[in-house]
Amino acid sequence: MLRSFRPSAFVPPGFHVESAVHDGAMTVITVRHMIKTSRCPDCTAIAERIHSRYLRRLADLPLAGRQVRLVVVARRFRCDAAFCRRAIFTERFSADVLAPWARRTARLDCLVHHLGLALGGRPAASFARRLMLPVSNDTLLRVVRRRGRPPIPPPIVVGIDDWASKPERRSHRLAKHQGGPKGGSSLAPQGFDACKKVTGGKRHILVDTARRERSASRYSRP
Repeated sequence: MLRSFRPSAFVPPGFHVESAVHDGAMTVITVRHMIKTSRCPDCTAIAERIHSRYLRRLADLPLAGRQVRLVVVARRFRCDAAFCRRAIFTERFSADVLAPWARRTARLDCLVHHLGLALGGRPAASFARRLMLPVSNDTLLRVVRRRGRPPIPPPIVVGIDDWASKPERRSHRLAKHQGGPKGGSSLAPQGFDACKKVTGGKRHILVDTARRERSASRYSRP
């Protein structure tokens, strides 16, 4: 049974096509997300109130021998949760469609990743230009490194110790975290700041701190 193509069949799922025009050798498709709500990235509460709108310009898979520029009419929402610190946030899309701050759709990023794995840097960039995918060799290698890097779990144990390069100079504090696949260290003038730098400034991380300093007041905070 023959079925007619809809414009939404050429764009990632979940989007509605508003317009499609040819701009030289490029096809510009303007889309809008069909879901009326979005979850806050901090408190995961569902937000409905729209603050404003802006345009996101993304690269997508080629269409009929033309490069495709996807213009997403994205929205900013207001988070009404009383305990949430983020009052305004940009709407989030599905991870298999569009990642936050991405300049390519997820399906195009997956194709770029496989090209980089199969051909490397310059050969993949040359082949990608023939496929109407304008990506550089540096971009291909960055995508391969980013996708091939395993996620690093948050630190479980943080140890703090003092050291000084010379006796007359001010001592520093060295914070090391354990419990992950790779060890790490951070230097800071104060012990608490060293712990904060090791954990990446993330909240809601439980860390057991081992200290070797006689004055514990500098390390502990309520």
